[in-house]
Amino acid sequence: MKKIFILIGLVVAGIILFISVAMANLETVMREEMEDRLRVIPIEIITEKSNGEKIKSVYYLPKIKIYPTNILYPIKIWRDKVWLWLTPDSCEKSRLLILIADKQMAEEDELSANEAVDKLIEADKICPGNQLRINEAAEAYRQITQKMRKYSQANEKIEKFIEKEKIIVD
Repeated sequence: MKKIFILIGLVVAGIILFISVAMANLETVMREEMEDRLRVIPIEIITEKSNGEKIKSVYYLPKIKIYPTNILYPIKIWRDKVWLWLTPDSCEKSRLLILIADKQMAEEDELSANEAVDKLIEADKICPGNQLRINEAAEAYRQITQKMRKYSQANEKIEKFIEKEKIIVD
């Protein structure tokens, strides 16, 4: 019986430690995101204005440290879920969803790209105040997913989202 209590205590302590580390990491990541230090992978995008004029711009994706093939990737997914759970403000949560989605898009993985589009759509629903960043991300995702055939499902989703939201750069 004593061993069971010790085991339960260790599990609870592990959970508390994981949440504490995730909270500290979240603060650091959001500060670096606000200071624009995380986004280092340039993606050139071309947007078309309603008058037909084409504009070149650069959207930056964040650097990836743990890819889906890494054994620690499930821990990263749990950490992201804890980050979202610990973020009460809807606009802050929307910005975090965009960052997580951008990281997933940068992973160059079909499943990650599909989930990235889902997160971007969720970010749009919870805070319309982030519309400019969401529009930029949506156009970047559109152009990324159009280039690679393996992203067809993510491309279909982002195309529907853009059409539904009528995202036009003016």
